Amino acid sequence: MIIRDAVKNDVENIAKLYISNWKETYKDLLPKDFLESLNEEHATNKWFKYIEEGNSIFVVYDEEEFLGFVASKKDDDIENCWYLDSLHINKACRGKGIGTKLIKKVGQYAMHQGYEHMSICIVKGNDNAKNIYERLGAVHYKDFIDDFGGTKSNSQKLIWKDLSIFS
Repeated sequence: MIIRDAVKNDVENIAKLYISNWKETYKDLLPKDFLESLNEEHATNKWFKYIEEGNSIFVVYDEEEFLGFVASKKDDDIENCWYLDSLHINKACRGKGIGTKLIKKVGQYAMHQGYEHMSICIVKGNDNAKNIYERLGAVHYKDFIDDFGGTKSNSQKLIWKDLSIFS
C-alpha cells in the first residue's frame, strides 16, 4: 500500500469515489434530489480546481487499485488550524485501517507545516465517521448549519487540539 500526493491523473478516481461515497453515506441524511444531482463531471472539476489552488490531497493505492483519498487545506474558521476537508475510502476496503492511516498522514503533514490544530466537519448522523475521528483524538468544537450548494444540513465541527498525537 502506497500513500502519495495526488496528481491530476488521480482526479478521475477521486471524483468517482467521492460521488459514490456521498450517495451511499448520506442517503438517509441529505435530500434524495440533492444526492441524485451529484455527478462525476462536477466532482472532476471540483478536484482539479482543488489541486490547482495548491491544496493537499493524498491518495492511497495497492499496486494499481485505488483505495481512497484525503483532501485538506487551511481552515479559514480557526486560527493556526489545518482542515481535513474530505476523506473517502473504497467501500470494499473499509475497516482495514486505511482511513486511520490517511488521517494520521494529514495530521503529520499539518504539524510539519507548522499548524497547531486540525479540524473536520461532519454531517450530524454520520456516526461511523464521528466515532473514528473521536477515537483518534478529535473533540467537539461547534454545531452549525452547513450549506451544500443550497442544501442545508445540521453539522458539527470537530478539532484535534494537539497534533503531536500524530507524530
